[in-house]
Amino acid sequence: MATTRERLHGPSIRTALVTLLVAVALAGAGAPAAPAGAGTSASAPLASATVVVPAVTAPASTVAALAAVHGGSASVTGSLAWFYRPPSPLPYAPAGSVIRSQPVAGLTGLPAGTRAYRVLFHTTSGSGGDLAESGVVVVPGGRPPPGGFPIVSWAHGTTGVASGCAPSLDGTSTIPDVAALVADREIVVAADYRGLGAPGIHPYLVGNSEAEDVLDGARAARSLEGGAASNAVVVLGFSQGGQAALFAGEIAQNYAPELFVAGVAAVAPVTSVLDLAPTGDQPPPSGQSAFTAMALFAWARHYGTFQLGKVLTPAGLAGIPAVASSCVDGVASLYDAVPPARFFLPGWQHLPGVQAANRANRPGNSPTSAPILVVQGTADEVVPFGRTTSFVGTRLCQSQYDSVDYVAEQGVGHSQVLDLSTTVINRWIRARFGGGSTVDSCTRPGLGISHLR
Repeated sequence: MATTRERLHGPSIRTALVTLLVAVALAGAGAPAAPAGAGTSASAPLASATVVVPAVTAPASTVAALAAVHGGSASVTGSLAWFYRPPSPLPYAPAGSVIRSQPVAGLTGLPAGTRAYRVLFHTTSGSGGDLAESGVVVVPGGRPPPGGFPIVSWAHGTTGVASGCAPSLDGTSTIPDVAALVADREIVVAADYRGLGAPGIHPYLVGNSEAEDVLDGARAARSLEGGAASNAVVVLGFSQGGQAALFAGEIAQNYAPELFVAGVAAVAPVTSVLDLAPTGDQPPPSGQSAFTAMALFAWARHYGTFQLGKVLTPAGLAGIPAVASSCVDGVASLYDAVPPARFFLPGWQHLPGVQAANRANRPGNSPTSAPILVVQGTADEVVPFGRTTSFVGTRLCQSQYDSVDYVAEQGVGHSQVLDLSTTVINRWIRARFGGGSTVDSCTRPGLGISHLR
């Protein structure tokens, strides 16, 4: 679920934040459980940024200092703040309609004639309402082919849940291998996901929400470019974005029937949060506590079916302000510094509301008509190779009869797998847009991975 970036406050505030939260965590480790009714507000409407933090056993001065650091959930500040602030009230428009756009300046390393834009566009809330979402659209130079440039909709990995964690703040620099995709004469759109960029709290690892976001990003590219953009789309995602890509393939025909989804590529996809959750009495090796804390915060707020006081210790609850207003590096600095038992109550995984949320956000619930590419590193320390292999074999192949090209990258870890598989991914995308043949690992003994590529 990785990317390692942090945005919101200056370094001095960030350092103070981590120091304060670690102090609270260590002070509260042995404290009695929080009141049964303590919890966080549910997520409807998703654009709301209010976070109710349960009471914790910590000195009043420390809690006050935490509040002073955080205030509310952090938002985009500085010279771009105006761009991410939608009109209020937001006039209704269909999902994918562009609210505003802005050229991205200072493009480097991209083919001559490439244009890039930040966009603020309409998407659909979890309750069916209308929300603003942000992203970046990158357009090749020159004359488009007949029917328009095909679209690659990029679904990014974890950045955080606060609106200030939007990748589009960095222009095109966080989109992997964007120069090669544009050189292949493909429009690239990178949605931030709702609640990142535009005001709100991001519903992290809520699959349907992410899927709508990446499909609406493709719609926004077509809205921006008109006839220069085709309706042919490949969805490409990594880690959290791998989950988004798989869900997008499942819902596309009903949610965005005007789009022709030619393929779905998921790299090291999250297929079950509970399978990745930290266990034991040692600090987790690769961010599992931070990712789990962000997912529980987002799920409790989005679904309202369990309270954080039922899954987190007082020390874990004390870290919720950081979850709500820091990006992934800041959250990891707190939650991954100590053993999971300091933050998560015993048996939290078995709570009915948690189990239901996890089931709702496991892909593999509906067949995907488009070919699927799954790329997984065999040495992945975040998304285990065995878990992904089982998911592909049992859910995608046996249960849904999907067509899956499963590529196992031998000895490759989570943070390296995307970079090391770009040649395979780009060739596969070109074949989808060009009508090339597909490899179906589901028809091969052992998914065809007896000899690892």
